Amino acid sequence: MPLISAWSSVTAILGVALVIGMPESAQRPGDELKGLSSLGVVVEDLGSQAVSCGLNQAALETAVAKSLSDAGLKVLRNSDEDTYLYVNVNSTKLSKAVCVSRYDVILYTHTTARLPYGSTPALVQVSLLREGGMAGGAPAANAEGVLRDVKRAADAFASQIRDANK
Repeated sequence: MPLISAWSSVTAILGVALVIGMPESAQRPGDELKGLSSLGVVVEDLGSQAVSCGLNQAALETAVAKSLSDAGLKVLRNSDEDTYLYVNVNSTKLSKAVCVSRYDVILYTHTTARLPYGSTPALVQVSLLREGGMAGGAPAANAEGVLRDVKRAADAFASQIRDANK
């Protein structure tokens, strides 16, 4: 048997053994979202460049909160106490007519974990879902693109949470 084929067989057997040996809860995608019924929404303060590029913090927060509440989730605005959706947008105005924005939408939670270098459990922040991207163009088009894409990410997250809780 060629060496590569033998290693492929060993790898496949180990992979199956690992999956079989895993607890059932670790085998289903979305289990980390099961039981989630309420979450906070935090939209990071927009810088002056983002505002000059047409972005509006209240509009972003309203769009995200609506996506989540339309999916049946209880929304807690400006809350990062437990599980929350975090939105961050950074923009730059390249000229009077051109803006570029980078955005991130992240579903965070907190839990305790024993870190490999520590002896006691520590409170850690965990990223459950993440979506990011860029938009650009004239200020109005830039703002529209960021708002559309952030809302799309919030809709996708809400759908994943809803599906996990069926």
